[in-house]
Amino acid sequence: MNFLDRAIGWFSPAAGVRRAHARKVLERSFQGAESSRLTNNKRPKNQSADQELLGPFGADSVRAWARALVRDNAYAWNAVDTIVSNVIGSGIDAQSIYETPEGDDVEDVNDYRDSVFAEWCEVCDVNGQLTFAEMQALAMREMVEAGEVLIRIVRTPGKEYRGIRRPVPLALEIIEADRLSLERDTFKSGIARAEGTRIVRGVEVDDLGKPIAYWIYPQHPSTPYAAGNQIPVRVVAKDIIHLFRVDRVGQTRGVSWFAPAMQHIRDMGVYLDNELQASAVAACFTAVIKSDSPTGSLLNPEGEDSTDENGNTLEYLEPGLVARLRKDESIEVVNPGRPNSAADPWIQLILRGVAAGIGVSYEALSKDFSKTSYSSSRTSKLEDRPRYKRWQNYFVAHFCQPIWDEFCNAAANASLNNFPTSAELLDERRKVAPVEWQLPEWEWVDPMSEQQSAESSLKMFMSTYQDELGGRGRSWRATYYQAAKERRLRLKLGLLTETEQTSQMMAAQTGTAGPADESTAIQDAEQGARGEWMGLSRLQWQRNRKALTDVLNGLADGSMSEALARAQLAMIGLSDKNIDAIVTDASDGTVDAPLPEEVAASE
Repeated sequence: MNFLDRAIGWFSPAAGVRRAHARKVLERSFQGAESSRLTNNKRPKNQSADQELLGPFGADSVRAWARALVRDNAYAWNAVDTIVSNVIGSGIDAQSIYETPEGDDVEDVNDYRDSVFAEWCEVCDVNGQLTFAEMQALAMREMVEAGEVLIRIVRTPGKEYRGIRRPVPLALEIIEADRLSLERDTFKSGIARAEGTRIVRGVEVDDLGKPIAYWIYPQHPSTPYAAGNQIPVRVVAKDIIHLFRVDRVGQTRGVSWFAPAMQHIRDMGVYLDNELQASAVAACFTAVIKSDSPTGSLLNPEGEDSTDENGNTLEYLEPGLVARLRKDESIEVVNPGRPNSAADPWIQLILRGVAAGIGVSYEALSKDFSKTSYSSSRTSKLEDRPRYKRWQNYFVAHFCQPIWDEFCNAAANASLNNFPTSAELLDERRKVAPVEWQLPEWEWVDPMSEQQSAESSLKMFMSTYQDELGGRGRSWRATYYQAAKERRLRLKLGLLTETEQTSQMMAAQTGTAGPADESTAIQDAEQGARGEWMGLSRLQWQRNRKALTDVLNGLADGSMSEALARAQLAMIGLSDKNIDAIVTDASDGTVDAPLPEEVAASE
């Protein structure tokens, strides 16, 4: 306690106690928040998310730097391309999944909706330049590079618009973030908006921060072809899809994903340029001649020096040259120390920091697999995929699904058949126009082992065909439909599989199709199933047998579709061979053959 503290305590003990307590609190402060010689000029401030976007070093400056880096730096460009390739791939496809109240797919309706949507996807761009898949890739690229992107929904007056005919009166326009006008911002213009609304960096929001409109320039503000001063246009929020990564509460605009790694990328670029210049300079020196003689040339046998245009003496070393040295001369070979052996580890260190800042693995960013083993490669991909999956889910929810909803609305307004009416869409959109989005397929690191793992997960009910096929970028419904279509064609052409040939032989032996045929097929299927179920408990065996009975009865009386039957039979662990036998021979007539007596499961 110093003199002042003691004096205060003498005259006012209570004040002295408070002062001592405050001093103890200061002593318990966070070390990371303390100032030092290195951090005095970089003291952070507690600012709102939108406040951080303002100023000369805000989001606009970061966006300009990010575009310059992607344009000029190979690693930055690859980072964007890697994210887009894994999140979007060749495009996220839609598949209509309209069902009856009983849960059966209505193939005619789904096929028609899918065909119309596929046709629209080819001409959805308002300018007629990009397909729907290409617009997805461009939107994702803008999200990563610029931090945000806007998609304007253009409800055209008819199917014919700007010389392009579309199956529904709907088009899309991608808008760069630069076109958002800042001149009408509330803090800048002082314009008072009605009912407590305000404009934040071109986005008009209500008192809760919900966007209600966007102020957009007709053209990019820096375009040389803009006619005069551009006047921003107010576009209501229901016509705009605004994609950006929300990093903080209350954030109205996006920031480039390169922001955390930008300094590292610039430092790496400067370092590489310096190394290249040093190597070029070092390559110019071969040897140094040391001599006490003021004149003469060691490497000129004629005694005449070669000089450049400035009069500087030039010396040359040639292959096989034998130099005779004077008593006062010597040759010292220059060791430039290039290439720098420490350059590669240093660049790898910087790239690891860049990869961490952007959100991809080092291997994906650098395309350096020289030190990658199978296990490390698998670990790297598995580490990246949750991030890609998260952004796929975001993209589907905020880009694909709203556009599908608008497409169905446009189809309803155009009175297209097999599409719901406007009233139905208004009441139960998700029920009358359901859709399943097929994500791009990711390559397997070890196809054989991962396929075996998938089969094991299906048999143990730890996964479903929807999960497994969806992870490979395929729809389980479409796969089943295609398999059934191929089977019908094989039967028509006589191109039978081994299982189908066996079934036909059984039918020929028992005569016409009937209960006897069904009984034989059921018994054979159960004999095979019993072998597949040998490892199950008695309870699980009984459950599987009941499920098998339900499927057989459903196939016989027509209450269960073939696709649903195949899915349920696969879920109880039956092989494809037994599934084919059951579906082939139990689809006609009534199944009245009793199931075999219960057998004991393995103890």
